[in-house]
Amino acid sequence: MHWIIVLFFVFIAGASAQEHPACHDLQLSEPAFTSKELLTIARSCSAPEVAELYFNRAQHIRLLNRYIIFEKSLINYGNRESEAYIESYKVHMALVEAFFSKDLLSGNGGVVLAELNRIYEQSSEIAELRFKGYDLIADRLQQKYQL
Repeated sequence: MHWIIVLFFVFIAGASAQEHPACHDLQLSEPAFTSKELLTIARSCSAPEVAELYFNRAQHIRLLNRYIIFEKSLINYGNRESEAYIESYKVHMALVEAFFSKDLLSGNGGVVLAELNRIYEQSSEIAELRFKGYDLIADRLQQKYQL
């Protein structure tokens, strides 16, 4: 019986050792990871909400990189209209992270993580629609989501 208990604790210790340290220490400022690194962190986290947060952050960085590439091609044609939206999207997500940082450290971490993940998903959906040129649909969703 003692061996089973020992094996159980060894298994638990091994499972938590495989998690990236960022799974337990949420960096609430601009993440210093690439989207690929954030996806690796997300796969290693045992808490679904934390994994989803790192996945959403990776999606956010990928989307921004796509915008930057797209924007460079637009500048060659003299159109700078989407540059302001790209910057506002970056600022919006930075502010969301900043406002939620205090609440994440409180006892309501799970509820706060769920809300932060919801905002990431909705904001990314709207940004993706704008990127594809569907501004009217994006405007409607932005009003619906109250972002």
